[in-house]
Amino acid sequence: MAVTLTISKTITGANVSDALAGAGTGLDLGNVANGSYAPIIDKSANTGKQDIFIRHNATIDPITEFKVYLDDYVGGTGFTYGGVAGNASDFSSLLNLGFISGSSKNNADGLSGGCWIDMDWQVTDANRFDIGTRPARVKIFGDNNTDGIDAASAFTIHQDAMSFWNGSSEVDATSPVAGQVGIASDTVRGNRAHIFKRIYLTTAYPDGGIVQWSYIYVYTFTA
Repeated sequence: MAVTLTISKTITGANVSDALAGAGTGLDLGNVANGSYAPIIDKSANTGKQDIFIRHNATIDPITEFKVYLDDYVGGTGFTYGGVAGNASDFSSLLNLGFISGSSKNNADGLSGGCWIDMDWQVTDANRFDIGTRPARVKIFGDNNTDGIDAASAFTIHQDAMSFWNGSSEVDATSPVAGQVGIASDTVRGNRAHIFKRIYLTTAYPDGGIVQWSYIYVYTFTA
């Protein structure tokens, strides 16, 4: 049978369904200012992030080879583009921001740019998105002009993203495996992937307006 994902903002929530420009639905990260990031609470304290929980409806086997990459908005969703400069040009600019990005977790130097992901659900605020010290868990889409930009370069979801929802609280999976999310009762692999997302903008970035893109999740299933 087909296995489908639920991608939500809360651990037991429904699929993300924010109203987006162009009449589509998905995830709205909010406004990002030059030299900062979004979602943001306090830049100096490195607080603010978008929680994403991913679970699936398989009943026998886990999903495996679970990865994520970026794609252009129209190609990835089929929705009408609601941005400013255009679907292809805006997506190219977004990936280039990742390519030229610095490594400051809270954009303290104004050089961080693009879409970032942190794949450790238990990381502290102080260490969240610290790619300099946690490069296996923190990734920038478009980094090296090659990473996370298509299926071949997709990022495998790190084992530290895997957690288990026991019906009342989120606890650590006992023996998680990179790229695997278990069925609802799987305390070993975990039954959720819990990741964080941000978008960064360099201080010198000259353009403004709405930018849209797709996160593409790929995985293998057997039942």
